[in-house]
Amino acid sequence: MPVASVRLIGTLPHLDRPFDYAVPAELAAAGPGMRVKVRFSGREHDGIVLERREHASTDRPLAPLARLVSTDVVISPAMLRVCGEIAERCAGSVGDVLRLAIPPRHARAEKADRAAAEKQQAVEESGSSDLDADVAPDPAPDSAPESDPDGDPEAGPDAEADAESTVDGLLAAYAGLPALLSRAGEPEGPVPRAGIVLEPAHSWDELTAQAVAALPEGAGALVIAPDQRDVQRLSRCLGAHGIEHEVLASADGPEKRYRAFRRILRGASRVVIGNRSAAFAPVRDLALAICLDPADDLLVEPRAPYPHLRTILQCRSAEERAALLLVSRSLDPQTDALAESGYLHLLPPAPAPLTTLRPHIEAMDEYLREREGPSGRSRIPQQAMRVLREGIERGPVLVQVPRSGYVPAVACTFCGTRCRCPQCSAPLVLRGRGGGLHCVVCGRREDAYRCPECSRTQVRALVIGSARTAEELRRAFPSAPFRVAGGAQGPVPDDDVPDGAIVVATPGAEPAPGSRYAAALLLDADAMLARAAFDADVEAVRRWSNAIALVRPQAEGGRVLVVGTATLPAIRDLVAHRSRVFIDRVLTDRQSLDLPPLTKVAEVVGDRTAVRSFLEGTDLPDGTEVFGPLDVADEEDRIRSRAVLRLPVTRSRELAAALRAGVAARSAHKNPGSLRVRLDPPDVF
Repeated sequence: MPVASVRLIGTLPHLDRPFDYAVPAELAAAGPGMRVKVRFSGREHDGIVLERREHASTDRPLAPLARLVSTDVVISPAMLRVCGEIAERCAGSVGDVLRLAIPPRHARAEKADRAAAEKQQAVEESGSSDLDADVAPDPAPDSAPESDPDGDPEAGPDAEADAESTVDGLLAAYAGLPALLSRAGEPEGPVPRAGIVLEPAHSWDELTAQAVAALPEGAGALVIAPDQRDVQRLSRCLGAHGIEHEVLASADGPEKRYRAFRRILRGASRVVIGNRSAAFAPVRDLALAICLDPADDLLVEPRAPYPHLRTILQCRSAEERAALLLVSRSLDPQTDALAESGYLHLLPPAPAPLTTLRPHIEAMDEYLREREGPSGRSRIPQQAMRVLREGIERGPVLVQVPRSGYVPAVACTFCGTRCRCPQCSAPLVLRGRGGGLHCVVCGRREDAYRCPECSRTQVRALVIGSARTAEELRRAFPSAPFRVAGGAQGPVPDDDVPDGAIVVATPGAEPAPGSRYAAALLLDADAMLARAAFDADVEAVRRWSNAIALVRPQAEGGRVLVVGTATLPAIRDLVAHRSRVFIDRVLTDRQSLDLPPLTKVAEVVGDRTAVRSFLEGTDLPDGTEVFGPLDVADEEDRIRSRAVLRLPVTRSRELAAALRAGVAARSAHKNPGSLRVRLDPPDVF
C-alpha cells in the first residue's frame, strides 16, 4: 500500500491531525506503530505511522517518508486510542500525549536489546543454552534481591512463614478484593474497579505483591507509586516474593530506560512498576492497574497536556479492560466522588480488633493542655516530650514538621501580627540559630523590632522547620541519635534508622524502618491546615495518615500525638476510626462553593494580552464562569495574567473541547505571547 497516514509527535496544536505521506519502495517495511521521520514545512519531524492505505485522502501530490527510524512497533492501536482520549479530556493535542507515552529512541539500547532477544529466541528454538557469549545477555527483570536492607538477616523459616501468613490475610482483609482479582482481565462483563483505604497496620507494598501474585499466569500488571523511594520499596517487596518485574522510572538514564521499555514492549516483562513516567508502559495483556496514593500531587504530569495519572489509568482501564485499584491511606474527595457516581466501589475492611490495626492516636485537647498548665500551650508541650521519652526506649520515634529548614515567618507573640520590614513591607524572617530578624527583599536587619499594632518586642515562629526542630530536641535528648530528612538535608535511607533514634522529617520524606516507629509526633498541625490552598485540610489528613502508617499498632505499643487544635475536623478525623464525618463535610462544603471534584475547573495562565485575547476569541460553553484575568507573580517573580474557568462537572467534555479548539485557533493564527491551559490543576484555588 503506497500511502501512510502519519501522526506528528509534539507538533503545533492546529496541526494535530493525521497527514498522508507516500511510501518509497525502500521504506516499504514502514507499518502501523513504527517511528518515521517526515518533512513538514521544510523541517524534519518525528511521527508515528497510523495505517497504510491504497489511496490518499487528498488529490495533492504526497511528500515521501524521509526515513524509517526503526522497525519496532512502539505503540499499539489501543494505546493510540488511549492517547486520543487523554487529549480530549485534558484539552490537549494527541502529539503532546504521544511525546509522554513513547520514550526517546536510544540506538545503542535498541541494538543491544534486539541482539539479546535474538539470542534468547535461538536458545529456545535449539533447546541449548551453551551458545557463544559474544552478545550481551538480556538483563533479567528485577527479582529477589540478594539481601533486604530493611529485613532481619537472622530471620528464620518461622519468621518467613509468619510474614507469608500476614500477606495472605491482606487480600481477605478487604471484602470484594479477591473477587476483583478473579475477574481482572476478563474479556466480557463489567470491568472491576475499586478503591481501598488501607488500615495503618497494613502494608501497601505487601498488599500489592499479593494482588499481583493472585493474577492468572501470563496476565500483565502495572503499579504506579508517587516517588522513587516508594518504587524501590515495592521492588524489594516483589523481589522477596519471587515476582519478576520491570522497574520503569524517570530517574534512570535514557539507555537503561529504553532497554526496559523494549523488554516490556516485546513481552519479556509482564509486571511493571514505576512512578508517573511508567503510566504508559506497553504491558502486554494488561489485567490489573494499581495506583498508590492517588491524591499525591507528584502524580500530576508537569508537561502538556498535564494529565493526572488517575486519568491515564482510567482511560487504559476502559480501553484495555484492565481492573483498576486505587490504594490510599485516607479517602480523598476525588475517589469518593468516583464511588458516589458508581464508577468504582470502595472495599470495606473486615472487622478486626482496633488495637491490631492502628496505633493509639490522641490530640492535645483542652483537657491535656489545662492539666499541663502554661507549657500545654507551647509548641512542644510536656506531653509531647513524654511521648518522645517513652518512645525512644522501645524503638525509633518520628517527628513530622510541615517544612524543612528554619523559620519561614515570624509574628508578634502577643497579637499575632506578621513581622514585616518597615522599609519595604516584605516579611521578616529569623536566619539561623539565634539570628536576628532580616528582610527577605531588601536585606535590612531589624535588631530593635517593635510590633506596629501592640508595640510588643517579643516574636514567635509561625512554623518552625525540621532543622530548627531537630536542634531544639537535641538539647532535650543529647544522647539520642538524630536523623533529619527532607529539604536540603535530603532523604534518609530506611536502614539508617537505629533503635532509639529521633527522626525529624517533612511530609513525604519519612524513612520507613523495618521495625516501624514506636511513636510519632505530628507538630504544627494548625500550620499544616493553614496552608493557602482549598484542599489544605484533605492534604493534611493524607500526609498525617501516611506518617501514622509507619507507626506500630497499639497492641505493640505504638502511639501518635497530634499537636494542634483538637476540635478541628481534620484532626478529629485522625482520632476517629474510619469516620465519614470529615469527608462528607468536605464534599458538602465544596458542593456549596462549586469546587472540584464537583465542578470542572480550568486555568489559563500567560502573558496579559495572550490571556485576554484567548478568552475573547474562544467560544466557551454557555454558563461558564470566568474569574479574572488577574495579574499574579509566578515562581520566578514574573508578572503573569491568570484566569479561572468553571463549569458543572457533567459538562466537562464541553469545556475541554472548547478550550482545545481555542488553543488550536490561537496556534493557527500565530497569536503572540505565551499561554498555558490546564484542566483541574491541583493548585487552582
